[in-house]
Amino acid sequence: MAVLAVTILPLLFLDTRTLLGANVWIKPLKFTLSVGLYSMTTVWVMVKFLQDWKFKSRIQIALTITSLIEIVLITLQAGRGEMSHFNVTNTWNQIIYSVMGTSISIFWAFHLWMGYSIFRKESIVRSVKESLVWGMVIAGFGMIIGFFMTSPRPDQLEAMKQGIFVMSGSHQFGSGDPGVGILFFGWSTKLGDMRVPHFFGMHVMQVFVFLAAYLMNQPDSLLNQTMVRILGVLFFLINLFMVIQTLNGESIFHFNPFYTSVYGILFLLIAICLFKLISLPKDFRKEVTI
Repeated sequence: MAVLAVTILPLLFLDTRTLLGANVWIKPLKFTLSVGLYSMTTVWVMVKFLQDWKFKSRIQIALTITSLIEIVLITLQAGRGEMSHFNVTNTWNQIIYSVMGTSISIFWAFHLWMGYSIFRKESIVRSVKESLVWGMVIAGFGMIIGFFMTSPRPDQLEAMKQGIFVMSGSHQFGSGDPGVGILFFGWSTKLGDMRVPHFFGMHVMQVFVFLAAYLMNQPDSLLNQTMVRILGVLFFLINLFMVIQTLNGESIFHFNPFYTSVYGILFLLIAICLFKLISLPKDFRKEVTI
């Protein structure tokens, strides 16, 4: 992923073609960075906690092949100047879209299998295990959100009945002007954009993996476990509210008194929990009165 990202960067300046208002190479670069970040943290989890697991190699092979299929097809379509997702304009594009959907479904299943194996492993310190499991569960939820985007919309189904095949699904929810997209990411600032909760859910996993790495060097306690569990619930609630707001056709970045207040309160509680975890005493001394 690192090599591919470095290869794509010059193309952003050398190739001026655009697709839906963005440079054709932006999308493969985004996916390359995302998969690279996921892969780096997943390898660390495998090496640290699942080194003796008999299915470790199978999981690694499955995750590598399925993510590679996704990246190769996205990059190939970018080179052709075609959309990789939702594109059903001809047989070739339909095959690519179907293969991508199948590969990411397999990827999701193996991701959850890895999370379940960590949950079952007794030798992992409880607060560390709690952090890893929450990260993987929320990431799994973030991945499954993607299926909201793949469902054909009523107008698309109607067009298909008439033999017109253009798009099947969309990351946009709601109608009207999507507004100016967020720099690089292209997320809508007005209409619901399911890419936002999808991205958030997937990469909250890194937050919990970094937290697990920190907790590995701390004394385990019931308070640590409770704080991590509360963090898991709070992050999951944020992701859930993001999905609901998006399905209602409204951008996460659009000011809404209710949703904005909910996000503010939840992020404040997250900051308090993280501060509590970091500020816990590093050494515990037992004193016995004789």
